[in-house]
Amino acid sequence: MYDYQAAFQTAVEQVKGEGRYRVFADLKRVRGRFPKAIRRRADGSEQEVVVWCSNDYLGMGQHPAVLEAMKAEVDAAGAGAGGTRNISGTTRSAVDLEAELASWHRKEAALLFTSGYVANEATLSTLQRILPGLIVFSD
Repeated sequence: MYDYQAAFQTAVEQVKGEGRYRVFADLKRVRGRFPKAIRRRADGSEQEVVVWCSNDYLGMGQHPAVLEAMKAEVDAAGAGAGGTRNISGTTRSAVDLEAELASWHRKEAALLFTSGYVANEATLSTLQRILPGLIVFSD
């Protein structure tokens, strides 16, 4: 019988040995204090930190109009997408937002992604398939 536990343990130890094991910062963001947050350390103590790498670089996640719109959407549709849009469909609010963004930028259409990483991965992998010899430099 194969020892799956040992195989996974060995893989994790290898990643740790290579310095690639990730431990995520335990952060509690506090409304109205952006970009500051409270970091909980492994020993349970807390420290105020400034999050310099947020994707909310304009602080719109704290803006009263944005918060009210989010509350209204949750009240109307509930929380969560219900699944990925390619399997379970997409929400009317996402379709409306895409149309508004396309209009705002004077484009035929717009497409929402769940994160910048996902947008870049989808865009770059698509371009690499379509454009032979494409070289991508990314930091």
